[in-house]
Amino acid sequence: MDHQERFMTALRRGIPDRVPMFDFLFQQPMYEHLIGHKPDGYNGKDAVECAMALNHDAVWVPFGGFTGLQPKYLSANVYQDEWGTTYQKNESSWPIDAPIDYPIKSREDLKKYKLPDPTLPGRNAEIVAAIEANHNNLAILGGVSGPLCTAWLLMGFERICYAIYEDPDLITEVLKLSNDYFKEAARRSVEAGCVGMWVSEDLGDSNSCFFAIDQFREIFLPYIADLAEYIDSLKVPVLLHSCGNINAYLDDLAQTKICSVHPLQRTAHMDLRTIKEKYGHRFCIIGNIDSTRTLPFGTPSDVAAEVKEAIEIAAPGGGYVLASDHSLHDGIPIENIEVMFRTGLEYGGY
Repeated sequence: MDHQERFMTALRRGIPDRVPMFDFLFQQPMYEHLIGHKPDGYNGKDAVECAMALNHDAVWVPFGGFTGLQPKYLSANVYQDEWGTTYQKNESSWPIDAPIDYPIKSREDLKKYKLPDPTLPGRNAEIVAAIEANHNNLAILGGVSGPLCTAWLLMGFERICYAIYEDPDLITEVLKLSNDYFKEAARRSVEAGCVGMWVSEDLGDSNSCFFAIDQFREIFLPYIADLAEYIDSLKVPVLLHSCGNINAYLDDLAQTKICSVHPLQRTAHMDLRTIKEKYGHRFCIIGNIDSTRTLPFGTPSDVAAEVKEAIEIAAPGGGYVLASDHSLHDGIPIENIEVMFRTGLEYGGY
């Protein structure tokens, strides 16, 4: 099998020739070590080259990049993106900076809010660049924001929590805005050549889901399901990225068109064996190598042992992709990254 065939077979919960490998490539020193330079921003060409250097089978290229069109700088390390969200850079934030202010604080703000235009030229430039650099036939996976993720960046989490009780319609109107934009973004990504679409939608923290199950079902799930159904209608698989403990939501997510779950965060009580046994017939499982403890602080032997354990648990019967339980971020030694995927190659055969 080539890389794309291997990855897509696992997404369909089939058995490929070996366990596919993937990760979110969020560390500049790793790029410098593997491809000889640090990218200023996350981009398609460098991501493909870095993924190939790690023997990955797929690579993520988000629609429009992280900041969309040229951001407006308010100071040396503070800028506002085209959505009106204000971010602050720091030494460890690459490639995703931290939001510090939000454009929608009231219904009046929402009335005045103007959604960015997803049809502007250049939105798919990084996808095109990734495809042109893709000499090894990796699976090029697009990326869009889930409706809660967008609401978080437009309103802030605290305001969302108040609005659940004071004005839930304000939230649902923002969720609809998000889907209006990212449905078109997904369509254009697939048209440009993406063979699958990641939906980034964090739904929990290290201890529990963010919202009570009735709140999740009433307010958020319909819009997540709507976005997933639209992407599925484009004839490509829908991959969910959600950090945190989402155990209580998995039954509901299994009723949507989502085909895989990532990253099964170990420090958030996402038990790989339990989820494989309960949901392995429904989801392709991606991740679960500890990026909080083992990858940054463990020895190479610790990393290899955890990789072998994950493969032993989740690979039987197919439908597993080796990846970290978040990303390859700053603070993870290059040696541990290389050991992780070298061990995957050595022990991931069927």
